[in-house]
Amino acid sequence: MAGVVFATLLTIVVTTTLIRTLGRAASGKADGELVLPLIGLSSMTSLGLILSLTAFIAVLMVLSRLWRDSEMVVWLASGRSLADLVKPVLQFLWPLVVGVAVCSLVVSPWARQQSEALRQQFETREDAKRISPGQFRESSSGQRVFFVENPDEESSQLGMVFVVTRSPNGGESVLMAAEGQFEQGPDGEPWVNIRRGTRTDFSPVLTGPSDKALPTVRTMTFEGYRLRVDAAPGGAAIDPSVRAQPIGTLMMAPGNQQRGELAFRVGLPMLCLLLGLLAIPMSFVSPRMGRSFHLIFAFLVTMTANNLLTVSQAWIAQGRVSFAMGWWPVPLALAVLMLVLFWWRMGLRRGPMEWMWLGLRRLKGSV
Repeated sequence: MAGVVFATLLTIVVTTTLIRTLGRAASGKADGELVLPLIGLSSMTSLGLILSLTAFIAVLMVLSRLWRDSEMVVWLASGRSLADLVKPVLQFLWPLVVGVAVCSLVVSPWARQQSEALRQQFETREDAKRISPGQFRESSSGQRVFFVENPDEESSQLGMVFVVTRSPNGGESVLMAAEGQFEQGPDGEPWVNIRRGTRTDFSPVLTGPSDKALPTVRTMTFEGYRLRVDAAPGGAAIDPSVRAQPIGTLMMAPGNQQRGELAFRVGLPMLCLLLGLLAIPMSFVSPRMGRSFHLIFAFLVTMTANNLLTVSQAWIAQGRVSFAMGWWPVPLALAVLMLVLFWWRMGLRRGPMEWMWLGLRRLKGSV
């Protein structure tokens, strides 16, 4: 059962990630050659939550089946209680809890760090590698826009070329050519050699008493024209985000954002353990209710717990609460809810008639 649930949830996550990544690649925001690595890394960041949901749903569905088949009636009639299910459920949960802890503390930060490195490598590539057929692309300096038609990566040949260059003084230059080709200079600098085209320059000129800038237009035709292409920008690597930092860095850093991320990573394994135990009293299926009613309620509880864990992370990161006061309320609330449901399902509470009868007996005894 756990394997089926895990495979189903993983398929949903991978499919969603595939659609999002393909959309980014189609719009030029991601490299098409890195689609599969990005999908794998993004799925690895969700393994902790997937394992938590797997533990909860697997325990819930198995015990619900026992209630529907009246096997729990036999279990309770033989003198056992719901509390006796805690030990076998814990034996099933502890490998998943360890897996969630490893994913939350080690795997997910590493996957996010690798994903950010791939995105940074894609964003800082040179202009020759930025160009995509049939799409407008901005240069790394932000001063030039390219449009090429059907480039051939093997021969570096380009189809129709359209280039708009903005100068610091506000002028613009528009280049249109029938064909072009990428070349490398003597120092390895990238150039594009375009042929049979026109160049139109728009230069602002101050004229009149109000010094209003009026553009002057100059057009020229050429058989050959060489244009310098921006190389890949250098500089130091960008520091990884808080979510991509390893656990040791988070524990040593004094910042609120690091403390908030630490609270989330520590809370996720506890969420897996408590949700798995919470599934024991929540697995009760009433014949008067639909089979999926408790599953809907369980899904709402899971999403609420995960959202509250995210809210506590945000509050700690914003400095609204301290780490000492922000990491434990959500696990404590789940533990209290679990104990209340155990108390309710095990019949340890008194009904209204029992409280009335007990009050009458005490009143009679006092008289």
